[in-house]
Amino acid sequence: MFASLPSKLAFSGLGFILTGMITGNMLLISLGLIPIIFILLSYYLNPPVKVTQADLGEPLSVTVDDVVEINRTFKLDPGIGLVTFGEQLPESFELIDGNNIKAVWKDRQTSEANLRYRIKCTKRGYYTLGPVNWESRHPVMVTPTILGVTDLSQELIVKPKVLKVKKIRQQKILSRIPMPAESRIKIGVPTTDFKELRDYGFGDSFKQINWKATARRSQSGFKPPVVNEYEKEGRRLVFFFLDTSRRLGLGTNLRNSFEYGVQAVLGLVEFYIARQCMVGLVLFDSEAGRRPRYPVVTVTNGKIVSDDATSSNPPEDFLFPESGRMQQYRIHRMLLRTEIASSLSSLVEALANIKGHIRGTNPLFVIVSSVHSGNLPQLTEGMKRVSMYARRSRRQKPNIMVLNVSGYRLAVSKRGDKTASQLLEFEESETLNMLRGMGVTAINWNPLEQSITQVILSQVLKR
Repeated sequence: MFASLPSKLAFSGLGFILTGMITGNMLLISLGLIPIIFILLSYYLNPPVKVTQADLGEPLSVTVDDVVEINRTFKLDPGIGLVTFGEQLPESFELIDGNNIKAVWKDRQTSEANLRYRIKCTKRGYYTLGPVNWESRHPVMVTPTILGVTDLSQELIVKPKVLKVKKIRQQKILSRIPMPAESRIKIGVPTTDFKELRDYGFGDSFKQINWKATARRSQSGFKPPVVNEYEKEGRRLVFFFLDTSRRLGLGTNLRNSFEYGVQAVLGLVEFYIARQCMVGLVLFDSEAGRRPRYPVVTVTNGKIVSDDATSSNPPEDFLFPESGRMQQYRIHRMLLRTEIASSLSSLVEALANIKGHIRGTNPLFVIVSSVHSGNLPQLTEGMKRVSMYARRSRRQKPNIMVLNVSGYRLAVSKRGDKTASQLLEFEESETLNMLRGMGVTAINWNPLEQSITQVILSQVLKR
């Protein structure tokens, strides 16, 4: 099969030949034979008709802001021509080095081609790299371009980046960071609730050794015994409430308030779990009154019986409180899939969903959101409901901490935006002062100016 341009040349050559035969002009016949002979000779130069991709190996697992080197190897079928490769990247990734599109001239000696580049993973989630699109062109474009797609693809897991909350090593300080009162007890009576396996340490009883796990571990060489660790009494709760409203999308695809909010939650979760606290996670939407709900459709015998558009929110809006590294892993896995507008519950509705786990306790509530005049009424009403579950004396503040992720600086893209962001930050500080008037510990965090450790350190005083 010929391409359109060679077909036109062939018809033009035939026209010259017919005209020369009619008029008896050998010059026109010779001019008509030249393109036809050229096309016929070129037709026997076959381009590569198939590209095979080498095995990609195991799925990749990285952390946010890590740089990954991608190296693809392709085997080319015999032939001559131009072969072009291209691999589509997620829009939130940044190309650091190289190029994800490459053109290779295939001659008789070339049998392999490589596509190599480096990308920066700027957003958490599950991604699929590949398949790679390729096209093979005839050296003189006599035949149509051959298009193809490789069969292989590679999974890429981008884990959230944990903003470490470092320990404060100075001793003459007073901390204003809210903590559950009972969680300050380091030594308690062990319960029957299993927590995790850990290495044997000095002072552990021989009755705590898990002999089966120790035997399996010692097969690869000498390693210390493994002991069972159980939960202890006196441990209290910390509930994290993460706002998933569209307001948290301030910024760009690479940097926005929601991504920093997720990182702050993971850092604080590690902070409290390390202090023997039971941690739970709840998702909510501070702009819940402005969005539709998920419909619940009941189908019987292939017919829709009911379609309730005012149903409850979808599952996986909250995670029951637990402690230990396993709970930290569950929170990581949940936040790995959480996106903006993932939840349909307001703060009051989210509290109603977990009230069975709060009654009879005195938990610490940590609310991570972007506070502004639009969601202040909902947050205020929610905090009034929260204070009902916090037992305190008249002089004691409610055990509530609000972490405001300020995203106005993240949205600055041109001259004049900085001045506007400063004015909005001033309004934001006034809104936080209103929350502080309710006795709430309100912390303002600008990710471009402070780390989460600096924010926590701002909550301590010298004795």
